[in-house]
Amino acid sequence: MTKKDDSAPGIKSALDLALERLKAKEGDVVPLTHEQKAAIAEIEAETKAKVAEQEIMAADRLRAAFAGGDAEAAQKLDEQIKAEIARIRERGERKKEKIRRGE
Repeated sequence: MTKKDDSAPGIKSALDLALERLKAKEGDVVPLTHEQKAAIAEIEAETKAKVAEQEIMAADRLRAAFAGGDAEAAQKLDEQIKAEIARIRERGERKKEKIRRGE
């Protein structure tokens, strides 16, 4: 018995095409080591903790600003808090990217 090949020659699957695009964009994809995975998980946990800490501290400040009746100050404070949380997450992403590159 011979095995029938159900795909035409030269036709690639969506997965093959996606992998080729990824390789062209980022170079060869190298699997992460156990140590790299652990370091990335640690960074993610640390980032999550820092964001939670910022949110808890921010909640008190926002409540105080709203209780004081200054909606404009509260809105400005909310924007600052969101910007700080975005910075924390961006720092975490940069650290993870360094690990992925092996730096």
